[in-house]
Amino acid sequence: MRLSLFSAYSVVLFAATFLGPNGPAQASDATHGFSQVVSSKGSLKPTEHYGFDPMSAFHLMPIVWRPDPAKPISRIEVRLGECKLFVYQGEGKDEQVVGATSVSTGREGYDTRPGSFEIIEKDKDHHSNLYGSFVNASGGIVNDRAEAGQAAPSGTHYEAAPMLWFLRITDSGTGLHAGFVTGTPVSHGCIRLPPSFAQDLFALAQVGTKVEVKP
Repeated sequence: MRLSLFSAYSVVLFAATFLGPNGPAQASDATHGFSQVVSSKGSLKPTEHYGFDPMSAFHLMPIVWRPDPAKPISRIEVRLGECKLFVYQGEGKDEQVVGATSVSTGREGYDTRPGSFEIIEKDKDHHSNLYGSFVNASGGIVNDRAEAGQAAPSGTHYEAAPMLWFLRITDSGTGLHAGFVTGTPVSHGCIRLPPSFAQDLFALAQVGTKVEVKP
């Protein structure tokens, strides 16, 4: 049976997280010590925790998601220096944080550009045009840092990297999407979100929603 890129990551992270030298780890270990999410408007206690997600085992904060589904998102704020993302609803003095999570942003050489943007496209089944993996006949990943156009090693083929629940913010390809989150800059420039959070954000965000990327 072929393993997807997400499935392969899940197997590796399950072993790393649950099979430590002192026996099985607890799901809460990934967020131990972070009982509050601090925003620019003060401390926000999470009202909903998504629990352990093997694609986001190294979160630096608990996930918060408590928007009013009847109201639009007013803006999304990404803090590059902290590798955190905050979702807001409301305007002016009524604006409040309704979602928060750790993210992974662009690593050195692929830095995520700060600035004021907006969502210009939504694509829940997006795949990268530039990066992917070389996969063997059994579905195993041989090289997860392949680039489109590279010659595939013998016995392998190229598969574009999945960027599910993609919210594009630049014409050059930068966007927010589900992916492997470490809370550190490790991406090719996109803003990676925990898959569960990415799916929820995709459902509520709209083309035109403001995205502020701060240093």
